[in-house]
Amino acid sequence: MQANIVSVGYGGPTGRTGSLTPGSEISLRATTSCCTTDYVRHQNNAAVISAVTSSSSALDRSDATWIVRKGLAAGSCVSFESRNYPGDFLRHYNYRLYRQPMDGSAQFRTDATFCPQTGKSGTGTSFASYNYPTRYLRHYDYNVYVASNGGSNTWDSGTSWSDDVSWVVSSPWAP
Repeated sequence: MQANIVSVGYGGPTGRTGSLTPGSEISLRATTSCCTTDYVRHQNNAAVISAVTSSSSALDRSDATWIVRKGLAAGSCVSFESRNYPGDFLRHYNYRLYRQPMDGSAQFRTDATFCPQTGKSGTGTSFASYNYPTRYLRHYDYNVYVASNGGSNTWDSGTSWSDDVSWVVSSPWAP
């Protein structure tokens, strides 16, 4: 599977620029006032936010590092490949985000594609779900979801929504 991923332009070399350029390694920092030292990371396959610092373990720093790839469903968007689990991508399933191995399906490709735009709070970048364009990557109760503003799920709460869906694309934490 990994050879197939590399052969179609995913996987392979990475840069360390901290930008949304395909091949760059990044970390995504929350902008909400409660959580400005928290980063998107995977833990037990689920996407969560937690504090990451230079004194965090190498594993924690790697779990909070993502490789930017051309969107698996649309080249104008992005997908996030795990730094320490090559071939695994950040994807939503039932609105919750997970790190899962790319299975090659059209459903996986759309679930793992996010379209960057100016941060909804006026800071950073917000990432709209490719297949649910009114839903954005959002942290809520330390978990990461694709959430709408004011929808029916608890994580769709309008409270702090603009801040919770805005992220700072920063230099990677992985050593």
